[in-house]
Amino acid sequence: MPRAQYIEIECKSALNRVEGMPFKWSLNPYRGCTHGCHYCYARASHTYYDLNADEDFETKILVKVNFPEVLRRELGRPSWRGEQVALGTATDCYQPAEGRFRITRRALEVLRDHANPVGMVTKSPMVLRDLDVLADLAGVASVRVFFTITTVDLGLWRTLEPGTANPLKRLAVMRRLAEAGVPTGVLLAPILPGITDSVASIESVAAAAAEHGAGFFGASPLRLAPIVKEHYLGFVEASFPDLLPRYERAYPRAHAPRDYQTKLDARVARIRARHGLDEDSMRQGRRVRGGESEHALAPVRRGRQLGLPL
Repeated sequence: MPRAQYIEIECKSALNRVEGMPFKWSLNPYRGCTHGCHYCYARASHTYYDLNADEDFETKILVKVNFPEVLRRELGRPSWRGEQVALGTATDCYQPAEGRFRITRRALEVLRDHANPVGMVTKSPMVLRDLDVLADLAGVASVRVFFTITTVDLGLWRTLEPGTANPLKRLAVMRRLAEAGVPTGVLLAPILPGITDSVASIESVAAAAAEHGAGFFGASPLRLAPIVKEHYLGFVEASFPDLLPRYERAYPRAHAPRDYQTKLDARVARIRARHGLDEDSMRQGRRVRGGESEHALAPVRRGRQLGLPL
């Protein structure tokens, strides 16, 4: 992968109003992401800056250098009601750029100072660096940290998410945060039809989550909005060519067919219940008791996938 270029910009606002999600506000210190996940829905947002959703998204990273100061000003307004904000929903707030710019840490300090609830999504073990701030924040407000784990098959992981940290390292950090009193869990998202939607694949991720002390387990199917769809189908054609015709038939629009989604939801619910995990997708879920968990490092068996409609 070409070396990343960091483009420093100033933002006019930090809080971003969101519709159609379990949360109303998001925070994104960066745009673009060197993790390079082929399914990432945020790729489309790069075109807003006259950059492409392919190589530009992975190598031209926009850094909002004044983000913490703008956030402090916005949280201090009398009109702000202290609602939960979601951090890192468009691009990973702990991608490698954070090691240099430390904008996410400074934003967390602002959230802590205002006792503002936050939900965070990341694929990076770097979050452990900020355990002190997260622990302090968790003492004064609701905090939930979601580690995205799409697979624990290490060969498949490298194909799907070429720039990310080993998922087992993410799980180890999740356990450290949980032991320190920071509520953490796993987000299995997106589930990729024909690739990661088998019982064996989902079961392996759920077992790993339970083994490493996850407090909750969320999941959602792949969505292919325009621009993202073109990139992802190009990836499928190169890496899983036998699946391409099925994807083309099943995704005439952004969402997977309703019948597929219903069956997938039921499959995830059964597996979640077996491992006694809460359901939580950036919102408060209910506790579901289940059976004993399997060992997290058990090999992934290539079981039957849910069939995409032909």
